[in-house]
Amino acid sequence: MDQFPKADEDEDEELGPTHVNTTKASHLVKVHKDKLTVSYTGRANHTNDVGAVLANRPFAKKVLIGYFEMTVLSAGARGCMAIGLGNANFNVMRHPGYEPGSYGYHGDDGRKFQDNGRGEPYGPKFTTGDTVGCGLHFGTREIFFTKNGKHLGVGFTNPSHSYYPSVGVHSEGESLCLNFGQQPFKFRLDDMIREEREKLHNTISRIPMDASLVNGIVRDYLEHYACHKALAAFPSLDDSPAASSPSPAASTISVRKEIRELLVQGKLSEACARMDQEFPNLLSSSPRVRAYVRCQEFIEHLREGRRDVALETAQLHIAPLLQPPHPAVTPQAAAGVRCDAAAANGGG
Repeated sequence: MDQFPKADEDEDEELGPTHVNTTKASHLVKVHKDKLTVSYTGRANHTNDVGAVLANRPFAKKVLIGYFEMTVLSAGARGCMAIGLGNANFNVMRHPGYEPGSYGYHGDDGRKFQDNGRGEPYGPKFTTGDTVGCGLHFGTREIFFTKNGKHLGVGFTNPSHSYYPSVGVHSEGESLCLNFGQQPFKFRLDDMIREEREKLHNTISRIPMDASLVNGIVRDYLEHYACHKALAAFPSLDDSPAASSPSPAASTISVRKEIRELLVQGKLSEACARMDQEFPNLLSSSPRVRAYVRCQEFIEHLREGRRDVALETAQLHIAPLLQPPHPAVTPQAAAGVRCDAAAANGGG
């Protein structure tokens, strides 16, 4: 995320936006102490002296619909306000929609803009007292806008990776307040999400699916996760030809279960020996598997009081796996190891 304070992208996608990113805000706006209220402080003499801001994080991709609203506290001299989405490199001296990788709905003319300053008719104008919203439907890949709780229709389809909520102001006296869900929305987002989920459920329910295909999916799941007891009972419920033909995954269930139990018990040497014996290329070809085994080894050394050996393991075997460009251990995993290590070390 160029120009942004470095943050873990996975964390951003999990948490979603909560306030304005003050380090990215235009110098022509004042971001108030609540980090939600934005006021224009420029003179608006030129097209490039817009005051725009981005949210601190993009929409969380785990949600079906990302959405936020702004309430116009004052439309100022000309009501040149905009709401939309921008990417991480968005130029905060321009309105959302004017720049590549951005989308916007503007209050002074009701037009929508994408990647340029021409725009096209879209919805009503908005001014002081109005609450305007912007949403991104991840399922349908559509951007929509709302005004005072009313859905205005689809504004854009198939957006690029432009998921940061953005607003812009461009005349003296303009002031907006943003809402990322801290307060109830004017638009009934929950109702829309419920309706969309019902549509999805109905669509899926109408898809014909052969029983043997469903049984195959269940069987593959049980085999992959070594659910041997459930798998042993499953053939009595499945009369398809595939049920009598065990897959390669099924044939290794017992040894995978054995290795897993060795790892849980902290018997790392025995577990690695069994992995080398049954799956000769696993540790050498998979940095991630090797990394997690080494992390577990580090924790076991601490549990048994071998701090010097644990430190050596961390320095020689774990630290290199944390290095870019493609670390085998994610920051979240490393944090988990630190927590486990602290617990193993008596909380120290």
